[in-house]
Amino acid sequence: MIMKNGISYTGILIFIIINQAAGQNWIRIYGDSINTVINSVIEHYDNGYVFSGERYNPGYTVYGWILKTDINGNERWSKMFGNNSTIVRFFSSKPISNGGIIEVGLHNVSTGCSDPLIIKTNACGDKEWCKIYKAPYCYSTCYDISLLDDGGYMTLMDHWKSGEEETIWLFRLDSAGEVVWAQAYATDPDFSSEWSHSLLKTNDNCVLITGEAYYSDPTYPGKSILKIVLIKVTLDGEAVFEVPWGTDNGVYSDGRLSVIDTRNNIYTAGRRARTNAPYGDSPCLFTTSKTGNPVFYTDLKSTSTLGIATTIDWFQDSTFALCSQWKCSTGIDSTGVIKTDSLGNYINQIIFPDNYCFYGSDITFNNKLLLGGVSYDSGYFHGCAIKLTSDLEYDSVYTTPYTYDSLCPHPIASDTVSLDDCEVVIVGIDDPVQNPEKTMLHVYPNPAGSSLTVEMPEYLVRKWTSQGTGGVGITATTYYYQWQSVRLDVFDLFGKLMYSQEIPAKTDKTNLDISSWPGGMYLARLVFMNDVVASVKFVKQ
Repeated sequence: MIMKNGISYTGILIFIIINQAAGQNWIRIYGDSINTVINSVIEHYDNGYVFSGERYNPGYTVYGWILKTDINGNERWSKMFGNNSTIVRFFSSKPISNGGIIEVGLHNVSTGCSDPLIIKTNACGDKEWCKIYKAPYCYSTCYDISLLDDGGYMTLMDHWKSGEEETIWLFRLDSAGEVVWAQAYATDPDFSSEWSHSLLKTNDNCVLITGEAYYSDPTYPGKSILKIVLIKVTLDGEAVFEVPWGTDNGVYSDGRLSVIDTRNNIYTAGRRARTNAPYGDSPCLFTTSKTGNPVFYTDLKSTSTLGIATTIDWFQDSTFALCSQWKCSTGIDSTGVIKTDSLGNYINQIIFPDNYCFYGSDITFNNKLLLGGVSYDSGYFHGCAIKLTSDLEYDSVYTTPYTYDSLCPHPIASDTVSLDDCEVVIVGIDDPVQNPEKTMLHVYPNPAGSSLTVEMPEYLVRKWTSQGTGGVGITATTYYYQWQSVRLDVFDLFGKLMYSQEIPAKTDKTNLDISSWPGGMYLARLVFMNDVVASVKFVKQ
């Protein structure tokens, strides 16, 4: 069985794309004698497809890769990102409204350490901006990204820092990729070996992280077992819930990707380890309520020795397509798509003729399932794609002409794009902790006469507690690196409001005329998101 994090890639990098069909089946193979992996699949604005992932050269360096095809999977153009001295991998991509694409992954230099990478390209595949987020930990990556209504992004930064309780991070970015705030999640000591896999924008202006962690389960006294971890977060960074999939149900589980219904109930594709005969791992569908409480699970293969569901998608009739891999005690490894209803009831399945492994999927405008991943043949890994109808039959070839890349004013050439000019973003996660004076409100002179200068903090630190699921409170600290505005209030010693004013973003300092105020003690404070984030006392002479 081919697994994403354990593949060894060898071979040479010659950019040849082979579009091959197995009989009349809609199966496309890309790469020939070039090691190629597809990690992400999206339908583009013109009904073509964008596949992204990675490709390899003889020196084992890796290029980030984007391939644009027509509706039948035939190549139109491709882009590689990087050079012979770097490793670049794309794990997720999302379409932008102007025809562009946002790609996330990792950038690895000769030191062997990787940092999260985000690249935004326009409708022509040209790089608009590129940022490498310098991480404190040596093996950090950006696994997923969600587009927000204000043009910004929420990004899933995995293993931003080393050690337990520092592995799952969200960064909120503005439209140019600059950090607005950053925060760690699943910091409860009961979690261990946390790992995040995917990020989903919900219908109620939140994001959902799907991951995994070890968590103590009273079913096995003194023992922690692997469980799906679902973390729902508001766009301001507050955790609505951080829950393992059942704190006391004895279910060993591992989640990869989630989708939601119109009521924000959660459906997760993953794996369940069976603890009773027949033992083994099942590809599995997990259902969770909108409040984070487990509802049920359905083993998609109840006798497999190994198995996992890697993708999940809604068809338009509210049925699921789950791409799964499984191995039985006899026979070969199998990969296929299993269709169920929303209650997990089996409808039908298709088993693919070769042992593929799929990491990306999308539902097209005409309700077809598009899968992208990797296959292995003749000593090489190949990018592969399959397109199915909602009845799990191979799609047909389209003869109706489509106009592609209309938002680009010129023909698009395939080429290699250097990342040498990428901006290296130093995110001072520890700076507010190590230099607390940068989070403080400063006033001078103190004592003051007729005027007072108020100097704004460099960072805002907001500490908050949410109720959480089951009445269990979640306490966390969010570090803000930019903000739209804060409110400056000044009170006298008796609590009378003497001054209140919104202070716009990027204001370093503001001057107050206090000549008419009586002498005495005053309190100045900053209010952000209804919380006091800094305060200072001063004396008016």
